[in-house]
Amino acid sequence: MDFLYQIKISFQSYWRAFRFIDGNNLWRFMIIPAIINLILSFLIIIFAIKTSRIVVEYVLLNFQITTADRAIHSFIEGLIMVTIRAFVFFLYLKVYRYMALVALAPMFAILSSKVQTIDSGHPKSSCTSKYLLDCSRGIRIALRNFLIEVVLSTLIIAISLVIAWIIPIAPIAILILESYFMGYCMADYRNEYFGIRSKESRKLINKYFGLVLGNGMLFNFILLIPLLGVLFAPTFALVASGLSINYIEKRKSVLWNSDQSTLMMAKS
Repeated sequence: MDFLYQIKISFQSYWRAFRFIDGNNLWRFMIIPAIINLILSFLIIIFAIKTSRIVVEYVLLNFQITTADRAIHSFIEGLIMVTIRAFVFFLYLKVYRYMALVALAPMFAILSSKVQTIDSGHPKSSCTSKYLLDCSRGIRIALRNFLIEVVLSTLIIAISLVIAWIIPIAPIAILILESYFMGYCMADYRNEYFGIRSKESRKLINKYFGLVLGNGMLFNFILLIPLLGVLFAPTFALVASGLSINYIEKRKSVLWNSDQSTLMMAKS
């Protein structure tokens, strides 16, 4: 499947998700995740502001700027403050994404099951143990992806500090990493519904790399929309991810059946 085509389908799936949610009256499943997400984002912003202030004060106190020119002194001081605050907010934003995934895992398990039941037309039997397994798997994968993403992001930043020409590429590489791992978490809920084991789910997700990457990338962009992004970006990403994979799988099935029919007609 063409990579760019998968990216296109993943972007289109957000509009498909909106129509799906609206057409099946699923807005009530969006309320609790939106409230949880709003509280989380509020707490993260408070901690980020306090942490950045503490770090800036520590750096300015312990690393004195030695220059007699007041203008240069103010410029360097301002640059240090902006850089530190930007880096702290970057770290907290990364933490926030995965905190949201962990906190929303119970609601995501319910919403994903509801979406897949409607979209596939084949309801699965549900029980408390199955629901708990879905939640624990979502949390486990979120934590695993967070650790891998942090390690790789730190490695990219460290390399860019040593090799100057890497600096312009580093933000793009980090965005791709974040988008992939976020899309991975969303896609796995769909695979869990169909009983696909974690190892096989990883293979399927990598097979649809474009879908997963596009889903996570658009999630990151929507998250930047004031208030609305925080409220609805995660749930829309979840629904869009499941629908996009279903769309590709159904399309492949239709094409395969069509080819088989053509082959049989040719033989007859």
